[in-house]
Amino acid sequence: MRKKLDIRNAMPITKLLPSIVTMAALCVGMTSVRYGFDGRWEHSVLLIILAAFLDGIDGRLARYLGVASDFGAQIDSLADFFNFGVAPAMLIYLWSLNTINIGWGIVLVFTICMAIRLARFNVLSMNKSNSKEQELFFLGVPAPLGGILALFPIVLSFEFDSSVATNPWIIAIYVLLVSFALTSRLRTFSIKKLDVAPEYVTLLLAGIGLLIAALIIKPWVTIAILSVMYLTSIPVSVWVSCRMVKKSES
Repeated sequence: MRKKLDIRNAMPITKLLPSIVTMAALCVGMTSVRYGFDGRWEHSVLLIILAAFLDGIDGRLARYLGVASDFGAQIDSLADFFNFGVAPAMLIYLWSLNTINIGWGIVLVFTICMAIRLARFNVLSMNKSNSKEQELFFLGVPAPLGGILALFPIVLSFEFDSSVATNPWIIAIYVLLVSFALTSRLRTFSIKKLDVAPEYVTLLLAGIGLLIAALIIKPWVTIAILSVMYLTSIPVSVWVSCRMVKKSES
């Protein structure tokens, strides 16, 4: 005799959406490596950026649907390690660093630093009593941004014919700096808890519209400018966080 399906224990498909988005991001990251082997660098970089966008969605979607879980957090972290630790390292190696004898060692350092950064993030996330400073700042460069920053030299090569931007030794030093920024204790801005005053909402939406237009018209130039803006924001975020610490201690 067949057993009847107990629909009371069936899981709504909406509860699986965050995990579906995470799996989609992982597939996107894996495909970027495949395009890297084919030398299709623009496709590879675009897919890493898409993976970063999907990574920003899955966690928020889980919290919005009320289905956040430890399992979902762990699988998201594993996907992040591949998408922003392994895939960018493979791409930058295939594109440039395979031409120097220490190139493989450089990408190994980057991947290890990404693993350390994600492990530290997971530990800090378990602490439910986060301070105001921990809510406004990340400790070190976030994984998605670290992965995109590692690909910055490739992005520059799409628009600018510069021997400096394509020099493998300069790229090796740059990737090392990004690697150490991932594991550093520098405070970098987080927009998760950023509030926007009502009078600035229209201005913000207009700015986002201009950004989208710029990405459509000149995507690589726009991404390069955004990367430079983020890099220059790090000293500012460190200064602001130090001011907050001194103010709280006084």
